[in-house]
Amino acid sequence: MADGIDNLSPQKIIVPDFKMIIDKRNAMLSNYEVLVLLREMDEKQREQAKIDPNVKFAESLKTIQFEVIQNLSSSQSPASTQTPEQIETTLDHLKKYNLTKSEKLQLINLRPQSVAELELIIEDCVDRFEMDTLREMVYIIGSNLPMPGKVVRRLESGSEFLDDESMTFIHYPMEQ
Repeated sequence: MADGIDNLSPQKIIVPDFKMIIDKRNAMLSNYEVLVLLREMDEKQREQAKIDPNVKFAESLKTIQFEVIQNLSSSQSPASTQTPEQIETTLDHLKKYNLTKSEKLQLINLRPQSVAELELIIEDCVDRFEMDTLREMVYIIGSNLPMPGKVVRRLESGSEFLDDESMTFIHYPMEQ
């Protein structure tokens, strides 16, 4: 197929190298991993363009890369502020809950801030977990995957006023 592309155009078209996926079912990437991969690809493409100014990249690929990088880099995306260490720590703390791979992935990607958001992500959430356990998960996620400009506080379980709203994140001024 690459020969067919080369024959259509006299310009060189570069298709980025992708890591080989052995088992598609185990190839789930977090948004953070996708962002890192796309940034690396973009940097390699820029380096190749500096070496060979005649090299051309598929315009549709560049557009998709740009849009996804912009989306995942926005302040609205948890991926923009996550680090590998934060993700690993969060996953270590969540091991005891026996969540599926896809549930863990969604928790990392979406960074839920309330029990209500957890209930939308975790299948049969109410049947599988007590309310205190869900609050604990919200605290674990909020403290290990913090949002810039927000801090999480943990209320003691057993408080009669402990509700979903009390577990949401509290704003404080961002440090400059």
